[in-house]
Amino acid sequence: MNTQIILRNRPNQTVTQDNFQCIDADIEPLKNGQVLVLNQWLSLDPYVRGRMSERKSYAPAIALGGVVMGEGIGVVIDSQSDQFKVGDKVIGMLGWQTHAVMNSSAIKLIPHTPFSETWLLGAAGMPGITAWIGMMDICKPQAGETILITSAAGSVGSVAGQLAKLQGANVIGVTSSEEKCAYVQDVLNFDHCLPYKHSSWPSNLNKTAPNGIDGVFENVGGTLFDDLIPQMNPFSRMAICGLIAEGLEEQFHSINLRTLLAKRMLIQGFIVSDHVSRWREIQKQLIDLIVEGKIQVHEKITEGLQNAPQTFIDLFEGRCLGKQIIKLSSVLDIPRKHP
Repeated sequence: MNTQIILRNRPNQTVTQDNFQCIDADIEPLKNGQVLVLNQWLSLDPYVRGRMSERKSYAPAIALGGVVMGEGIGVVIDSQSDQFKVGDKVIGMLGWQTHAVMNSSAIKLIPHTPFSETWLLGAAGMPGITAWIGMMDICKPQAGETILITSAAGSVGSVAGQLAKLQGANVIGVTSSEEKCAYVQDVLNFDHCLPYKHSSWPSNLNKTAPNGIDGVFENVGGTLFDDLIPQMNPFSRMAICGLIAEGLEEQFHSINLRTLLAKRMLIQGFIVSDHVSRWREIQKQLIDLIVEGKIQVHEKITEGLQNAPQTFIDLFEGRCLGKQIIKLSSVLDIPRKHP
């Protein structure tokens, strides 16, 4: 039997427990070229919220009644594929479920690694690669420049800011609370961190970046985005990879085009899946930096698939630090079913 979390209905402005439903489903027989994966680790990522909506986007929406999407790591427990054998560790879009029937082309083998495999869902996986592309390819920090990271305590922003520090930039983090700011400064070693919900946020930003901002890694949107535009310097760069503050409704911003022209600013949105050809190259560099202790990793592991909806909601209500992962099973729990 396969336990699944499905999309029961579509959210309005916020995601609630009512949007999800936990069901038991039969496991379909394998076809040629397919494998059955027992899921062990599930990644919770903010982009999934956009897929819960039917609004036009860069990727299809999750169907009502469909399994909520999510990247995961698991073990092959049955195989009708020449590419994978029972016992192989794999990674792919396994979804919010205990078992996944996958085409062999939709998963990748995880070789034995000297580090935690969960890094491949976070700092050395999609979030870390997102941070790399936005920071190194678009923001392009230089020594002495001021770079600002929104959602700085999250799985993407935390890596982006550390990459900027490694380039010699002065890095300012922005988070939703004083507690997160302490983590960003004390653990991630950012130069400064500001809680944007503080009443003195605008004046604190002016004091912290008196000479303006040269680059912004933008994860939030909303009014925070509007506050940052006037602070940006000539020839500044902004990489936009997320709009977590804007919920599932469209939010429009009034941007002074003369400001963009006069300052010769670059504002570029990007989607990490457009860069899959570079994943292996970037991933290797990230793993090296983590192993060397130059990038710090923070993971919050929550036990049990049933806790995925609430942990996902917590992402958007400011209660999470670093990478959020759901633990589903351990290797010792795996029934060894041979083809």
